[in-house]
Amino acid sequence: MLIVSLYVKGFGVAAVQELIKAAKKNFADYIILKNLVMKQQTSATTETGIKGSNIIDFTGKTLYVGIDVHQKDYQAAKVLNGICLGNHRMESNKEKLIEHLQHPYPGATFKCVYESGAWGFTLQRTLQAAGMECIVVHAADAGTTDKERRRKTDKADALKLAHGYASGDLKGIHVPEEDRQKDRSLMRYRKQLTGDITRSKNRLKSLLKYQGIDLPPKYAGNNWSRNFLNWVEQQAEKDALLKNTLLLMLEQIRLLRQLLLETERKLRQMRKTKYADKAELACSVPGIGPTTAMLFLLETGDINRFKGFDSLNDFAGLCPDTDSSGDVHKDTGITTRRHKQLRSALIEAAWQAIKSDPALMDSYQALCKRMKGTQAIIRIARKLLRRLRTVLLNDIPYQKGMVA
Repeated sequence: MLIVSLYVKGFGVAAVQELIKAAKKNFADYIILKNLVMKQQTSATTETGIKGSNIIDFTGKTLYVGIDVHQKDYQAAKVLNGICLGNHRMESNKEKLIEHLQHPYPGATFKCVYESGAWGFTLQRTLQAAGMECIVVHAADAGTTDKERRRKTDKADALKLAHGYASGDLKGIHVPEEDRQKDRSLMRYRKQLTGDITRSKNRLKSLLKYQGIDLPPKYAGNNWSRNFLNWVEQQAEKDALLKNTLLLMLEQIRLLRQLLLETERKLRQMRKTKYADKAELACSVPGIGPTTAMLFLLETGDINRFKGFDSLNDFAGLCPDTDSSGDVHKDTGITTRRHKQLRSALIEAAWQAIKSDPALMDSYQALCKRMKGTQAIIRIARKLLRRLRTVLLNDIPYQKGMVA
């Protein structure tokens, strides 16, 4: 029985190749040494072969794993001390991915990373439960060279993530609690329903226009009352060929409205039970209604996770982008990196707040003396965001009329 123990570091490539040639006389030695060259392991990794079997101990070593996630497969790149130990494609099975990492590298500490996307945070939670640290990064934060853009492959993407995490260049985004993530899906569904209703209305009006059916003056605006819907039904009865299309489109609008009402009922129930205390505090801020309050609570999560107001403001997107170089400093306007729905809701709330809060109205009028009203309202929305953060941190309702 032959036992071979070798530390790779200290042997050059040529020296190891010579060892492989020498080992060809013994097949077991040959396989062991060849694997050492292919894996490029470090000096701290000892490989011991007994009758052709390999035992590798990675205790105390940290492997950085970049995962390029797709619907049907994962591409996993493993990096140790800057050296890629492997870059493999496998089926998108979380349990098999864990086995794929733990079996060849026993005792290793794993730090995994993948880009946020349509697959959510399920993989992150599964890896965390298996004792592997895992972060999810914003896809736009993973630096890409021009060469990588022109020669994009899954292998390159996975390896880029692993190297970026190992070097400390990648920072993870917030992973919400699973319960809160499921709760906010109802709020996001409400947003989808309102968009579907708007599109359905526009399609119906476009059909009427295309078929030469003029709307009465009293229905010419954005009027979708019951009388207007009855009028559309009357037009459908006058044209047998167009009847089916009009009635089906009307049925779609009515069904979407019913779904929206049911969604809002469930959101109201959630607000009065699970989020009662926080929602009441948020609604004490002028301009913040029940829907906006629930949107803010569900999307931001625990307000204490933000280090300060600036980080919360960055999350909402009520800050400017800059393009500076040398002596040139340029603000390019409000940032395009934002929480789209939350920022829109805060700006709409700001328009309502200036009507009911004297302090905010004074601030708005002062701002309008040196900028446009649409720019001034962004500043008011930022004040509103600061007030929301303050009342939630201190558990004290907002006092109207206090000037910030």
